[in-house]
Amino acid sequence: MSFWKNKVVIITGSSIGIGRNIAEQITALEGKVVLNARNETRLNKAVESMKSEGKEVFGVVGDVSKYEDCQQIIVQTLTQYGKIDVLINNAGLASQTMIQDIDPSVFQSIFNVNVMGTVFMTKAALPALIETKGSVLFIGSVAGIHGIGGYSAYSSSKMALKGITESLRIELHDKEVHIGLAYVGFTENDPEKKFLDRDGNSVSLPNRSNVKQEPVSKVALRLMKMVENRTNKSVFSPIGKTTYLVHKFAPWLLKRILLNAFKKTN
Repeated sequence: MSFWKNKVVIITGSSIGIGRNIAEQITALEGKVVLNARNETRLNKAVESMKSEGKEVFGVVGDVSKYEDCQQIIVQTLTQYGKIDVLINNAGLASQTMIQDIDPSVFQSIFNVNVMGTVFMTKAALPALIETKGSVLFIGSVAGIHGIGGYSAYSSSKMALKGITESLRIELHDKEVHIGLAYVGFTENDPEKKFLDRDGNSVSLPNRSNVKQEPVSKVALRLMKMVENRTNKSVFSPIGKTTYLVHKFAPWLLKRILLNAFKKTN
């Protein structure tokens, strides 16, 4: 029998991209997925599409940067399904802007979603997850291994997840709740995905043709395997693994590599 059969899974930021693909794969294995997004139109479109394929999904509109919204996501999930087995903290924002140029409110917005959003959702879901001895998966990034020039807000927000997950493992040591952190590398962009410019406007993601991108379906499958195997930490992609090892054993070299890359793009 599939690990995911009858599992109730909440995936934040799941109307498009990695979150949507994880939902597609889990429901194909007879799991029950709660989709979430701030954009109600896009969320409804995703829910209707998956339901038309006979998949078990339920949509809840909500902004994870607001604790009240997170509480409602949990309440509606429990009302619909009666339990929660897995929470995947996937919702995130990014911005490619230097600190000297970025509007402070944009930096704050990224932290509100990438850091506080994961804290709010996890806090709201923990009582239910403790009951099922379930899993919380945090979607980090290779950018969270070392700060990247021009991505200070995004990098630092993803670095914060390391401290959150390590603290949670200590706090929940006797509760048998799995806490996983994935350092995801460059992944195929969803055409609808946006990032914030220096003033907070939503714009299309920059072209990544200069780097090898992993297929979103492959990334989604690896994230699912982390939950299945209750893996604490995993670094995705060859670039990610290399970055992690160089940072650990030769941080000065990684800084030089990133500095050279920054100079070339600026």
